[in-house]
Amino acid sequence: MKGLVYHGDEVLKWEEVQDVTPDDNEVKIKVKAAGICGSDVHGYQGITGRRIPPMIMGHEFSGVISEVGKSVKNLMPGDRVTAYPMDFCGTCLSCRNGKMQFCPDKKQFGVLTVNGAFAEFLCVPEKVCYKLHGNISYSAGSMVEPLAVAFRGVAHAGDIEGKNILVVGSGTIGLMITACAKVKNPAKIIVTDLSDTRLNVAKRMGAEITINPLNSEVKEVIMDNTEGQGVDISFEAVGNTPACVQSLENLKMGGTSIWLGQGKKTVEIGMLDIVTRELSVSGSFTYGLEDFKSAVEMLNNGSIDPEPIISEEVPMGQAAQWFEKLKRPEELVKVILKEEE
Repeated sequence: MKGLVYHGDEVLKWEEVQDVTPDDNEVKIKVKAAGICGSDVHGYQGITGRRIPPMIMGHEFSGVISEVGKSVKNLMPGDRVTAYPMDFCGTCLSCRNGKMQFCPDKKQFGVLTVNGAFAEFLCVPEKVCYKLHGNISYSAGSMVEPLAVAFRGVAHAGDIEGKNILVVGSGTIGLMITACAKVKNPAKIIVTDLSDTRLNVAKRMGAEITINPLNSEVKEVIMDNTEGQGVDISFEAVGNTPACVQSLENLKMGGTSIWLGQGKKTVEIGMLDIVTRELSVSGSFTYGLEDFKSAVEMLNNGSIDPEPIISEEVPMGQAAQWFEKLKRPEELVKVILKEEE
């Protein structure tokens, strides 16, 4: 079989790799679509140290089962699936509490030295697989992973019905947050971003108001649309100082900000503003197994349509040139790698 092998900083090659065979409790998936995550691009650039060559990246994917291990009970060849992109012990305290992302023994597909989905085939445990309805495209199916990130982030905010919402950043996660928030019937969703193209997608995902800080004064627009109070809840989906500041300074007194961005390791924030206005800040990190299951259900039942987020669909063998483009994404949001014909 072939795979997209990361050989070191900015070196990707579509080449022959060792075929994979499922263990007794695993299924072999023919990968039909796999999304390029921002973390994959950073790994490609050697920024994070979270991709150790030689290895195959890719943790947002969908496909069709081609083979099953002898202990597999609920899946069969031909099933269309996506998968929670990590294996976990299932017995530690984190796993027992449904927070598999904190399992000390987890193995994330496409991260560190564990091969992922940028290949023709991938083997994963049956326990992490979820079926996709026949009307769901494989590209949409590959978007369950970022949808699960957003679902968990919005869940942290609790009941948002009738509340004013700010989403800072309209990359894939910010756009998915917008869609997840829309389902919960807020009063208004306001989205900010430096790209008008991305802001146009935000409107398709449910935003009532979009603001480009290059063209408008963010705080002025928000205050004009919230009776001078600010928003009840903000979601930060960038991960740098300007975005974090924006997520806090536009909150009403006693407001809450949920931070999901991971752009920078540290940011500079005015602590006094948080204290004197009694603001709350909460982090949200990836998702548990139930969050992922809920994301699959939202996709299958039509609550969320991720198709507007997809900028390009390209053959996996052409991936290297698209990783180069995604170093400076400009108008691109999500690029999906498709199986080679």
